[in-house]
Amino acid sequence: MFKMIVFDLDGTLAPSKGQMDSEMVGLFKILLSKYEVGVISGGDYPQFQKQIIPFLGDDAMLLRNLYVCPTCSTKMYLYRNSDWQKLYSLDFTPSEKEHIIRVLDQAIIDLGLKPEQTWGELIEDRETQITYAALGQQAPLEAKKVYDSDFEKRKKVREYILNDLQWFNVLIGWATCIDITRAWVDKAYGVRKLMEVSGVGLNEIIFVGDAVFPGGNDYPPLEIGVTTKRVFDVEDTKEFIRSLIV
Repeated sequence: MFKMIVFDLDGTLAPSKGQMDSEMVGLFKILLSKYEVGVISGGDYPQFQKQIIPFLGDDAMLLRNLYVCPTCSTKMYLYRNSDWQKLYSLDFTPSEKEHIIRVLDQAIIDLGLKPEQTWGELIEDRETQITYAALGQQAPLEAKKVYDSDFEKRKKVREYILNDLQWFNVLIGWATCIDITRAWVDKAYGVRKLMEVSGVGLNEIIFVGDAVFPGGNDYPPLEIGVTTKRVFDVEDTKEFIRSLIV
């Protein structure tokens, strides 16, 4: 029924900013041998280099079936000529970055969001996306898991900043993050770009993610009619992949 499987990364294929485990790597390779596969993440390309790419080997036939879409698909990389090549990058202007960061800084003050303990910067400039991480960009997984498991804290932040960022797209990511891109760029945009590049049709794609709810960064594909599967953790994703490769 499907020709392309598109995944979120953190909380879906791997723990937040963590590596795919060996079992997932094995399942993922089998999936690549049977389907075209896209991964759209709020994380930047260096995260793919840490979490996925090193574990897939150098089989060009498999790697050519993988579409890497960092920062909510504001970039895309394809494996061509024995290396990963950037297809496009939708960079913010300096003034856009300055405005977004100023709004987030003010929200942190107004809402009293600065936690007692942080791990790294709360706001990260990813060139094509600005990401707010409530505990810091390097927070440990266990702290992330308990911070906002029902997403309610970040829903309040999102509502607070929407008016000042009305010309941008403000979406809730996994664990502690809010991702901000250009107004017309989200994971639905990413799916459309995947269709354009691969030639696969809308009804031949299924999107798999953990933040499939209004305001979540995995929700936009559902809004454009993509078949969507919500998973709740990495183990749930493994079960779904097994159902595809039997």
